[in-house]
Amino acid sequence: MKLAAFAVSLSLSLLSAIPAHAQDAAAQAAPKPGAAMKGGMHEGQGGCDSFTWDVSHELDVLGKPAKSITSGTDGKKPVHMDLDQHYAVKLLPQSTVKFAAKPGKPQLDDGAQAGVFSFHTPKAGRYRVSITTGHWLDVVDGPLVVVSEDFQGQRGCEKVHKMVQFELSGNKDFVLQLSGNTQPNLDVAITQVKSS
Repeated sequence: MKLAAFAVSLSLSLLSAIPAHAQDAAAQAAPKPGAAMKGGMHEGQGGCDSFTWDVSHELDVLGKPAKSITSGTDGKKPVHMDLDQHYAVKLLPQSTVKFAAKPGKPQLDDGAQAGVFSFHTPKAGRYRVSITTGHWLDVVDGPLVVVSEDFQGQRGCEKVHKMVQFELSGNKDFVLQLSGNTQPNLDVAITQVKSS
């Protein structure tokens, strides 16, 4: 019995050493530009040309004039976003937002701004959500938060701070949730990754 309790305790100790939130892994250890992190995650201090992915499509979209929108506050009635559109988003106090699902990272309401949006995937594949702030973002499918496939960020890129990539099914509506940051305004683009 004591051996089993020790094994459980050891397992929990080891698990606590693993970053629980992929989007935050870069904040825990900021590598030099061009340095890859475990699991393909990457956050550097370089400019927009320092991403390890081909992000030319995302940068093109974010270089176009932005459409201004105000976020939704109800996960059951989110504000719609089209793919390949640059949005200038106004968020609302997080305490007023009813998320479609509990955010994947515990959130403090201490002045945080948040919002909920919907988008449609015409076909199955990889999709990226690009934002200009450090907000936590979740993609929600029904009642479930979709696990992200990969993440990259560049603090020195003025067009995008963070990109999170998801493998999503086709001909389906998803909810995008932004939370956990005090900045009320940000730019957002949702794109499908072009196959090479």
